[in-house]
Amino acid sequence: MGSVKMAVKIGNLNINSFVYVPPMAGVTDLVFRSLIRKLDPSCLLATEMVSSRGLMNNPNCRIMHIGENETPIGIQLFGHEPDVMAKAAKLAVASGADFIDINMGCPVPKITKGKDGCALMREPSLAREIVIAVKESVDIPVTVKFRLGWDDGSKNAVEFGQMIEASGASAVTVHGRTRAQLYSGKADWDFIAAVKRNLSIPVFGNGDVFSLENAINLIEKTNCDGVAIARGTMGNPWLAHRINQYLIHSKIVEEPGLIERLTWAYTHAKMLVEYKGPRIGINESRRHVINYTKGMLHGATYRGQLTQINNLDELKDILLNLSHAIGGIIAQDELKAALNQELLEVKA
Repeated sequence: MGSVKMAVKIGNLNINSFVYVPPMAGVTDLVFRSLIRKLDPSCLLATEMVSSRGLMNNPNCRIMHIGENETPIGIQLFGHEPDVMAKAAKLAVASGADFIDINMGCPVPKITKGKDGCALMREPSLAREIVIAVKESVDIPVTVKFRLGWDDGSKNAVEFGQMIEASGASAVTVHGRTRAQLYSGKADWDFIAAVKRNLSIPVFGNGDVFSLENAINLIEKTNCDGVAIARGTMGNPWLAHRINQYLIHSKIVEEPGLIERLTWAYTHAKMLVEYKGPRIGINESRRHVINYTKGMLHGATYRGQLTQINNLDELKDILLNLSHAIGGIIAQDELKAALNQELLEVKA
């Protein structure tokens, strides 16, 4: 596959990236986004999804906090009340959003039982009202993320996408599974391709992209304008950069080695502690540092310990022990030097 020549245009936004890292609850916070931005400043990102109804009671919701130099950044909203979604969209603009992403794809029961998320794919008329109301309330692009449908018997992604486009959306992200599948089974890239063929606005394909090779294959199979990588970035924040470097420059960037991966793991945790405080920061860091060690020799041996860390010192000791188990005293000394120099220090 050769390099991609055409930039992605989302409404009045020219995006110098073919990768979108969409919202993941408890993952795509300011710290996580800062790490991705360090490698790929132009990557398309969005906050964790925000309840439009919740914003009516808490308009200064921390999830909507946007850091310096975060452009292009979107704020993703969920809800099923057109007027409330419109008001929430205005608050998102005031917070600095470059685009509004509407969640019509979340499959989690606590979301769908309230007619939010993917439940809206069963009520296309209401979904249409929401897009129109949000579009009319703001002067920035509106995008929508949805799935193939509610279940195998109601895969309406093509018609739903056409309706979304006709209602004024500037781009869509399509996850290649139904709501009933949640995250099981295999993403149906053929169905994503059908959506792309029937829409004229940019389409980002989503589902089962965990590597550069996956991204290349998805674009070749679907002809999508870009890829949306969610779970594939967990413990792997350099994935967006690797994909963009290949699609834009035909350049293959090698994956980081042991020392760099473990340094990133520690840095990620350290930043979370600095941003959210010792208790919350360490608690939230556990899932991240575990992901950084996946696939490592002896990694499984230490992951149980990583689930129990109470502070950064404990984390450092475990990572140093892991490095020793993999590469001996030389690797351990290299990691110790890297952590002491804070080679990857990033301010969120």
